[in-house]
Amino acid sequence: MKRSLACLIAVLGMRTAAATAPADFAWTFPVETDDTSANAWRVELTPEAYAWIQDDGLRDTVVFNAAGQPVPTAPAEARNDTVTRERRIPLPLLALPASTDNGTSDLRLIIERDGDGRLHRIDAGEQTAPRPGRLREWLVDAGSIDRPVEALLLDWSAPPAGVSARFSLAASDDLQRWRDLGQASVVSLEQDGMRIDRRELQIPPTRASYFRLRRLDDGAALENLSAQARLTESERRDSARRWVRAVAQRRDATADSASFDYELPGALPIDRARIELADDNAARSLTLSVPPVDGRTPAHVLARIDAFRLRVGGDLVQNEDIALSLASRERRFRIEARTPLAHPPSLMLGYRPDALVFLAEGPGPYVLAVGSRAARRPDAPVAAVLSTLRGRFGNDWQPPVARLGNGRVSGGDAVLHEPSPPMPWRQWLLWGVLALGAALVGGFAWSLLRGGAK
Repeated sequence: MKRSLACLIAVLGMRTAAATAPADFAWTFPVETDDTSANAWRVELTPEAYAWIQDDGLRDTVVFNAAGQPVPTAPAEARNDTVTRERRIPLPLLALPASTDNGTSDLRLIIERDGDGRLHRIDAGEQTAPRPGRLREWLVDAGSIDRPVEALLLDWSAPPAGVSARFSLAASDDLQRWRDLGQASVVSLEQDGMRIDRRELQIPPTRASYFRLRRLDDGAALENLSAQARLTESERRDSARRWVRAVAQRRDATADSASFDYELPGALPIDRARIELADDNAARSLTLSVPPVDGRTPAHVLARIDAFRLRVGGDLVQNEDIALSLASRERRFRIEARTPLAHPPSLMLGYRPDALVFLAEGPGPYVLAVGSRAARRPDAPVAAVLSTLRGRFGNDWQPPVARLGNGRVSGGDAVLHEPSPPMPWRQWLLWGVLALGAALVGGFAWSLLRGGAK
């Protein structure tokens, strides 16, 4: 009998571990597909789904079919989407003769190129020296680049600071017909130990053999001016980055400092941050960190940045995005300033969403269930199945993409709490056996005493 009871308890324990249902998870999201004939699907997690996930390994996520049965589900491998990476290429830059009254330069004279075909010298005869009071101009040779240029990056040796220079830009393939590319500014300022350095002239993506820079302001000359082209090249990487705005939750301010707390809808795999000051013509040294959970340990500093927001002519010049490397998924962040700030900065955080792959086992429609302290997705050989499918359809084959619809409550907050400790049936059984043994011994002793009394 004891053996039968132990076997029954073991079987019940196995059934409890394996019997997962949508009600075991906090929320469910319908999986929307365009083709019901596919045998596997890939679905990216949304911020609304992340809001309920409790496990960093995403083990509290599973897809169920219409019969309420879990289907084979696993994290997707990094997808080979086409994204871009930045390249910077140094370009020859030559000073041009002074402009004529109609704003054009005569560049039809002697042009020399080096062995690589790049522009080496322009001989404009008596017009080579810039005239006093005329706009200063330069020619950038981009003939060696076979793809659109997205920005020109300038550098100079002097002055080291106090520069706010504005340029007009144009492009040409033959030095005769020019296409206007608009105006842009470079800034290099330093004050109270903080430095703002923005030396990039952004332009619409343009493929051209030559670019012309014309300085519009009367500021100090930029000595030893040089130029680089910034462009992007396609590469195959994982899912494209998404951006989500963190909501400011709390503000602490003193006479000489400020601190702002932010929160995301869920713990996301953040890899980039974009901090923007709220007011024009402002600059602050900021620290981005993850606040401590217990309120006692120090905050985990992620980055320090000199943030600025300047209006230069009609242009808005701001600080660059920050690359982050977080050891875990986070949903709370803090920005601190060593000087007062009237308004909280805007905090945008970038991440590449995780994706799940599931097999279309059983009838649809399917739902994704997320969020639980106890329920976990059962292991399934999804990778082996996908490998077989790629062997049939080609190495570049990917499951078609599905989408998550609007979620709804399933098990709710109750399944997010720590599970109750398991019933200590072994301890109770042991105490029961001991009590039974004690009772038997006591009964046996009592019978002996009664027998002796007779």
